[in-house]
Amino acid sequence: MLLVPLGALLGLGAALLGGFTKGFLLWLPLAAVSGVWAWWFPKRRHQAWGYRINARVLETRSGVWFRVVKLLPLSRLQHVDLHRGPLERASGLASLILHTAGTHEATHVIPGLDADEAVRLRDRLVAVGGDDAV
Repeated sequence: MLLVPLGALLGLGAALLGGFTKGFLLWLPLAAVSGVWAWWFPKRRHQAWGYRINARVLETRSGVWFRVVKLLPLSRLQHVDLHRGPLERASGLASLILHTAGTHEATHVIPGLDADEAVRLRDRLVAVGGDDAV
């Protein structure tokens, strides 16, 4: 993810050190690729995120280049945190942080939820979890 902006910076450095015309010709395509990347990737990354919940399992999926699907058995859910940083509050968003039993990847995050939806999902997970889970 950092390769394209790094390449653009190297091209700019070449423009400053090796003569303006030659360096500019190297820098311009890298800057164009960086701009397209900065415009396309966040949108695509947001579209790749999703979750699904049923009576027993919470499934999250993410990843633009490599798809990642995580299944979280609700019986292993220990507690649910609702996180709202300053940028999330300004945007009306929230993140749910799910803590499970176990040590390997014991924390799952569902980012970018509408604040009201995050509260509803948290309450639903607590209700589904029952006395022995959440």
